Amino acid sequence: MRRDATNQQLTPRQRLAVETLLTTGDVPAAAAAVGVDKATLYRWMQRAHFLAAVREAEAAALDGLSRTLVRLGRTAAGTLETAMGDPKAPYPTRVRAADAVLGRLLQLRELATLEARVAELERSVGLGEGG
Repeated sequence: MRRDATNQQLTPRQRLAVETLLTTGDVPAAAAAVGVDKATLYRWMQRAHFLAAVREAEAAALDGLSRTLVRLGRTAAGTLETAMGDPKAPYPTRVRAADAVLGRLLQLRELATLEARVAELERSVGLGEGG
């Protein structure tokens, strides 16, 4: 369901509840902030359109967080590179930096392999783009 369509189905209070759930992560706190009983918020969370709005808002927040982490990842990689290449850095520091790089490289390869397998499976059952 598109975000616009989902948001149109929500009352202003429900939209605020979605936003507050993201910031507090707690149903009782969100209910109090919105001015409804927590039982009401739990009831809203049983409705498909409300739950879809929560999921969409969570996905958007995760997208933003991912972009931030990618940016920070560049800085972290530079820091590791500096630590590994600094002959004056203590040897354990350089070894730990090298270990971190190798560990993340292996994780990245595993993720890429998994993504390739999922894409192949989607193509084989006709779930890929245009399928």
